[in-house]
Amino acid sequence: MKRTSRFLVLFLVTGWCSLASLILSAHEQKASLSDVFFNERTGNLEIAHRISIHDAEHMLRQTGRKPADLIHSERAQSLFAEYATKEFILKTGDGSKIELTLVGQEIDDGHLWIYQEITMAELPGKAFLIHNSILHDEIDQQINTVNVRFGSHVSTFVFASGSPEKLYQQPED
Repeated sequence: MKRTSRFLVLFLVTGWCSLASLILSAHEQKASLSDVFFNERTGNLEIAHRISIHDAEHMLRQTGRKPADLIHSERAQSLFAEYATKEFILKTGDGSKIELTLVGQEIDDGHLWIYQEITMAELPGKAFLIHNSILHDEIDQQINTVNVRFGSHVSTFVFASGSPEKLYQQPED
């Protein structure tokens, strides 16, 4: 009976530690996703950033920005959206910044979504540089993925801390 009790205790402790580890790691996403989409219907280049609420709130707290509660505070959502728009930059081939319009932000399923756009008529040429350093200063090992969609073509760019700008070139059809 003693052996069975020890086994049961060991099993429960191991299971509890594994569960706690999963819960803690679930909060630290250390990843964001940005989708850049050529919308032929609207004539806009539309950008949607998906960032975990936990990571965004962590950044707001670390930098002393208040409020830091994204779920209950539209002001906190706006603060983070303003920050993100400074860290996600598109540039022309010669290095001039392309001015994107912040459309808004919303909370959905544990993530903060931030939306930007520019009319395609304002885009100079068929290529641009992408810079994405959202959360790189605040979260170690943060990885930002950017998918650029043009028709059926998808180009994927991955940005780690210190990554250089990356060149997107519209595919020839």
